[in-house]
Amino acid sequence: MATKKHKVDSECRAFNDEWTWKYFFTIVKDKPVCLICNEAVAVFKEYSISRHFTSKHKNSNYEAMSEYERKQNVESLCKKLSGRQNFFKKVNTIQEAATHASYIVAYNIAKNNKALSDGGFIKQCMLQVCVVLCPDKKNDFQTVSLSRKTVTSRIEATDKNLTSQLESKIGQFKFCFIAMDESTDINDTAQLVLFIRGVDENF
Repeated sequence: MATKKHKVDSECRAFNDEWTWKYFFTIVKDKPVCLICNEAVAVFKEYSISRHFTSKHKNSNYEAMSEYERKQNVESLCKKLSGRQNFFKKVNTIQEAATHASYIVAYNIAKNNKALSDGGFIKQCMLQVCVVLCPDKKNDFQTVSLSRKTVTSRIEATDKNLTSQLESKIGQFKFCFIAMDESTDINDTAQLVLFIRGVDENF
């Protein structure tokens, strides 16, 4: 019976499944990775993979194992690797969600003309509510950064993004007209508001 192989790159080099139990290697993101030490090998060649095993792990318990024992250990090592990968995926997902939440709070602080320092107070309230409703998620809520510096950075980034979107849309207008209104705020500071309306070629 022919040995199963996986094609992995444009050069059609293949990873031989037999290498997994013979040399304790598997594929991670299209790279051969050692299950014992987590080091990656540059190319999919048996010589390179076997050389890594003999030079790095020749005197280990793995080298003296029978085929059956190796396969049993490979299964255990693969499960550990999968667990680590899932952990890092979860961490990345939580970090992305925390960043998104931080932007939402910063946006609402700016929209409602609240003090930038209010982010700290809002986070304190969030954590106290979390303890009551979902205490197991407290660490996730703790990762949401709402310091004055972070809120300022989030608002500036949102402003740049909205300005870029507006400039892009205006650049596509075939015809447009502008209305302007000037007034002063409660501090007697002049404020100018611009209203732009236009049509593009798809109007």
